[in-house]
Amino acid sequence: MNKLIKLSTITAAIFATSSLYAAEVTTKGGFQVKSDDGQYSFKFNGRIQLDAVAFNSDDIDLNNGTEIRRARFAANGKMAQWGYKLQYDFMSSESVKDAYISYNGFNNTEVLIGSQIEAFGMEPQTSSNDVTFIERSSIIEAFGLNRAMGIAARQWGDNWSLNYGIYGQDVNKDNAGDEELGFNGRFNYAPVIDKDQLISFGASLSTRQLSDGASVRFRSRPESHQADTRIVDTSSLAADGYNMYALETAMKFGSLTILGEYINADVDSSVNNDSSFDGFYLSASYLLDGSSRPYNTKQGKFKRVKPGKDGAWEIAARVSSLDLNDKEAGVMGGQVDSITLGANYYINNNMRAMFNVVSSDGDEFAKYDATSVAARMQVTW
Repeated sequence: MNKLIKLSTITAAIFATSSLYAAEVTTKGGFQVKSDDGQYSFKFNGRIQLDAVAFNSDDIDLNNGTEIRRARFAANGKMAQWGYKLQYDFMSSESVKDAYISYNGFNNTEVLIGSQIEAFGMEPQTSSNDVTFIERSSIIEAFGLNRAMGIAARQWGDNWSLNYGIYGQDVNKDNAGDEELGFNGRFNYAPVIDKDQLISFGASLSTRQLSDGASVRFRSRPESHQADTRIVDTSSLAADGYNMYALETAMKFGSLTILGEYINADVDSSVNNDSSFDGFYLSASYLLDGSSRPYNTKQGKFKRVKPGKDGAWEIAARVSSLDLNDKEAGVMGGQVDSITLGANYYINNNMRAMFNVVSSDGDEFAKYDATSVAARMQVTW
């Protein structure tokens, strides 16, 4: 309740400030107030995602059940050339999500200061409102960087985008010592881009030096959040630092969308042998109503499907592989190969139902094999 009171107070304060300049109030896609000159705005939005899953495994007892996967409220807007965003998740221990101030006074450039998504990879940049599957792939859970305090810049053109920054740690985590800093960068380029066609390629880099006695850990569930035991896990590895590299591609041909990413993580250690891990995913989806998934050139990612009045069905498939074994380094965290089949029904611009079947096959060092059937009901505003 205290969390709700705090967020409500902050939201009310922002709204009160923005309303001083208000001339237009709209409710399409969220509650929004704009000044008559367009220089000031405030928007309140949120999401609720309700999940249910059933598991089948001969190796382990995974609990079937339901959960509120996400329940978030957010406020964002602008004040002349400045912008802001505050997002809070009531269902997560990492409750503060976005909390940043941005400056947009430069041509095709945005500077962000505060808690934000780190610039690395394609799927981590895509909102959970817009991803094709209920959960992101296993490589994203293992290697994908989340939000952190930092200062970053985003630049873009007609067919390219560049995002880079210096980041500290997650704002939700206690800092017992000096805050470790890292640098991330992501670039993507689309030689072919129009409303119905896209061919895009990209690359990302993340490097971070760690303090004395620090460790890293890579692990992943079987592409289902309700699995309480990770299927692969390196355990904690003593580390001086790490470097991660990613390659990505995104293609769209009318109603067909193809996505793929590869990520490699190298861990440097003066205590143990250096180690290296990697993985990939490849997915394809098709909109049965003949529409095309929108693409955001500024951020280099796909946006939410906009269905017609009768809604829109989408079918999808994904293969992924995550290898957390490095025999030479003596780390055998396991390898898991997963296949996901999915169907999505976009009820309207704000609601969708999702259905996934996931089969995850682990090697001899993985904890288990598992199959899951999952469903999600989602509303956003």
